[in-house]
Formats: sequence, C-alpha cells, structure tokens
Amino acid sequence: MYVKSQTVRKPDGRSYTYYRLVESYREAGQVKHRILGQLGSLSREEAAKLARRFAEIAGAPDPTSDGADGVELNGIQQFGPPLLVEHLLDRLGLERCVREAAEKRRVEFDVAAALKVMLCAHLFKSGSRSELAVWDWQQKLFGHGHRSPDLAYAHLLRALGVLVDMQKEVEECLFRRLVDLFSLRVDLVFYDLTSTYVEGRAEWSEILQRGYSRDQRGDCKQGVIGLGVTREGFPVTCRVFDGNTVDKTTLGERIDEVKRRFRIERCLWVSDAGLLSRRNVELLEGSGYEYILGAGNGGRQGVEAALGESPRDGVTVVNGVRVWSVTLAEPIGRCGRLVVLESEGRREKTAAILERRLAAVREGLARVEKRVKEGDLKEREAIRLAAEKALHRSGVTKHFTYEAGRGHFQWAEDAEAVAARKAHAGRYGWLARTDLPTEEGVRAYRTLLAAEDAFRVLKDDLDLRPVWHKCDTNVEGHVLTAMWSCLLYKGVEVDLERHGVDLSVARALQAVKQVQAVEVAIRQRPVWKLMKAPPEAAAVFAAIGLENAKARFQQWAERAPPYHYTPRLYPWKESGP
Repeated sequence: MYVKSQTVRKPDGRSYTYYRLVESYREAGQVKHRILGQLGSLSREEAAKLARRFAEIAGAPDPTSDGADGVELNGIQQFGPPLLVEHLLDRLGLERCVREAAEKRRVEFDVAAALKVMLCAHLFKSGSRSELAVWDWQQKLFGHGHRSPDLAYAHLLRALGVLVDMQKEVEECLFRRLVDLFSLRVDLVFYDLTSTYVEGRAEWSEILQRGYSRDQRGDCKQGVIGLGVTREGFPVTCRVFDGNTVDKTTLGERIDEVKRRFRIERCLWVSDAGLLSRRNVELLEGSGYEYILGAGNGGRQGVEAALGESPRDGVTVVNGVRVWSVTLAEPIGRCGRLVVLESEGRREKTAAILERRLAAVREGLARVEKRVKEGDLKEREAIRLAAEKALHRSGVTKHFTYEAGRGHFQWAEDAEAVAARKAHAGRYGWLARTDLPTEEGVRAYRTLLAAEDAFRVLKDDLDLRPVWHKCDTNVEGHVLTAMWSCLLYKGVEVDLERHGVDLSVARALQAVKQVQAVEVAIRQRPVWKLMKAPPEAAAVFAAIGLENAKARFQQWAERAPPYHYTPRLYPWKESGP
C-alpha cells in the first residue's frame, strides 16, 4: 500500500499534482493496483501531516523528523475479530468440543480453525456481498494463516459436512456449558420454525423445496429451520427440514429428541399465529407435548368473536396485561378454550396499523370512483378488477363493500365494525395446553419473541442468506455455523447488559472490527503494529472478560507472516480448489 501521484497539465499551461492511496495485489501472476482512496491535491505541509498521521496509526516513528526513514504501509488485517471469537469459543468450550470430535473422526485438517473463520465471516461481515466468501475472511484475519497454514478453501467447504456430523455431541456439550456459564433456567425450551429461501433452481437439492414461505418468497425454493431456544434467548439446537413438509412425525421426534438429549424438565412448543390451523392444533394435541399457540387478534371468525366478548370474571393482571379465558363457540381441533390478553400499548399499536390499512383502501377505492366518474373506467369487469386491486392483501377487506356496473361504482365502509375492531385492538389470544400458571404462561408466550429475535439475527445480522452452497450437507452446515454465531452474538449481548455497557451488539462488533493490525516497512524492514483502537472496543473486551489484548498481539506479531492478500470476490468466479 502506498501513495501514488499523478500530474495533470491544464490547457492554461498550469500543472496540478493529485495523490491517491493505492494497494498492490497479484492476480493470475500479474501485479495489479487498486485505488483505495482519493487524497486530492496536497501541499508539502499537508503531505507531511498525512505521513505523520499514518505513522501515528501504525505506531511508527515520525517519518518527517530528523533521522527517521520513510514509512511504507504494506497492508492491514483484522486483529479484533479473531481475538474476540477465539475468546468466546474458549469460554464456551466450543473449540475444545470440536477438536475432540474431530480427533475421533480422524480429520486431517484443522476443523476448529475453519469454524473460527466462518464465525468471523458471519459476525463481522461488512455489508458487502463480496465479503460473504469465507475464504476472503480467511486471508483478512491477522496471524490466521500462520497458525493454520494448511487451511485451504476446500477445507472450509469440507468442514461444513464434518461439523454437521458432530452436531449432536457438540450441542450437548455446549448446552451444559451454557447452563453453568450464564446460570440458565432449564425447565423450558421453546421451539419454533422459520424458513429461508434460495435463489435459483436448486435442482441438485433434496431438502430445498417449494413450500409456505415465511419470507413471502413463494417463488423460490426453501428450507425449513427448526430452532430450540432457552427462555433467555440462547439458541441451543437447530435442524434443517425439507422446505415443503413439517408433519406430525417431524414435530414429535424433534421435541422428544430435545427433551431426551438435554434432559429438559418441560419442553413447550410456542409459536405465533402464523401456525394456527385446525390440522396443526390436532397434531400438537396428538403429540402429547405442551404448547402455547398464538391465535392473533382475529384472523379466524371464531377467534374474532371470542375476542369481542366482554370478560365476566377470572381476570388476572400480569405486568399491566389483563388476562382471562373464554370458550370458543367451535373448538379448533381439540382445543375449546382461548386465553385472551389485553394491553394498552398493544391497543395503540394495533389501532394505528389498522387505521393505516383502512386509509390505504379508502384512498384506492376513491381513486377508482374518480376514474369511473371521469370516464376512464367504463366496463363492469375493469371497474371490479380495479376495486379488487385496491382491496388486495389489505387485511381489512371485510370492512368494505362495493357495487360495480357499467359506468357505475359505489363503495361503503362498515364504520360500526371498524369501531368495534379498534375498541378490541389491544386484545390477542392464544390456544394452550399447559400446566403453567397464568403468569408463567404469559411470560412463556412473550419468550416467543426471543426465538423470533434469534431468527431475525440469523437472517439480517448474521447473513444466513445468500446460500451459495451446492450440496445439502453444506447447506445444513451453513445453517449450523450461523446458529453458533448467533449463540456468540447472544453471549456478547448478555455480557454487555450485565456490565452496563450502553452499546448494541452491532455497534460493539463494529468497534471490535476496527481493532486492526497494520504491517509497515520501517527502514525497509516489515513490522506488524497494532492500530489505535476505539474506546468502545476496550469496553467490549472488558465486558466479555478478555484481558491483555496488546500482550496477545505482541505474541502473535512475533510469529506472524508477511502481509499477503489475494482478492476473491464471488464464489462462482473462483477457479481455486
């Protein structure tokens, strides 16, 4: 990495010199250059100030002082990410479990090292899709190539299958360590489902199939992910199912496996209203397991009528939420009781969402009415299609009626029904078969948010998608490493809260990512230096119990190889192993 100058002569005869920060790299045996930044036109004073700043960042002598040689910046690598990941893996005992399992299988490469690289790629991605390739992160981690010189791109792919093979024994080891480390309550484990889609035909896959998409991507094949989460939000087990089936056998076997492997006193199936159907309730009843199944705020006619009933007696208040039970006029499956919950905060939120949807439909129908009056729409079928388009997927279709004829359109809103729905907007319900007291049941249902939050972290923060792999086993391994990165993510979150560090996990990881190692040439001798870290990074390290970061860097720097980086942008462009 160096500063390159370019002199440009203008038509008036004047010359201007511009400076750029340039990096050299080798591609296909040829040396090429990449512009990292435009520095503009610099005076001697500005150039000297910039040189001093580079030296300050690198911890090198001032190149502008008397007797100091010039300093050339060779390259930058990530030091904070591998340091944090290795510390968390050591604390959880995950690296030890993986190494022991790998020894039993006589794996000839370092599976634990491959796992570290993939966890860093998930946790510290920059947002650029080109950085999702784990091989790219393998090269960016400071000192990693020195510690695992035999780790090639093919090993990273092979590691996914090995990790899937050892998943059960590693999960059991992790669960026991989590209980001790975070003092978890293990009387309940919550199990929920989500789906993740892949783009492309995926004709090679048996797992990836078309099915009900929770991502609203019914046009793509998908896999269904089952995730077990503790009441504190720690993911402890996951499983990838076929994208088109989640049947009684799958549900029953999976929950029974969780109870047996982790010795959980009570395994409770908790899900939101998206799973509510007569068939699913019957499956849960037949499985013999306890469940709390969200019924929403009136998606089914029987549920809506029950939510509209006034509570008579037996009302319990739990943390500001009023709770009571009502009898369904028509049982859903074998369940004839609905638990109703009402809160003021939910009422305001739900009423605002309802009003927004109503306003959108009113505006759409008013536009249709105007077009008919102006003669833009004349035929009955065209008018009807325009009205249906305004009502499509609005969620409030039942509150509107319309009449369409040739050159005629009239619509009306059921104001009485809308007022009743707004009055009960703070109510929602769930079906349940559990011995939990009412207060515990409410807390358990709210814990569903922990599973939903884990899914959000997996999909949005940890880049569960896109799925580049072309093998079902590697797809399962990709999901598994994403879940373990979610486990580390949650551990950091808990530590930050315990130590009163006012940082989100995303900001904390970004601060750690700024802890970088830089190789500079001082008197033509390459030396690794630690760049100045932001104060937030020090707070994060202290919260997770990581000490002596500078001392660890010095130990690594003494053995670290020279800076080297080969850009690898997109998996399908790779010609390597």
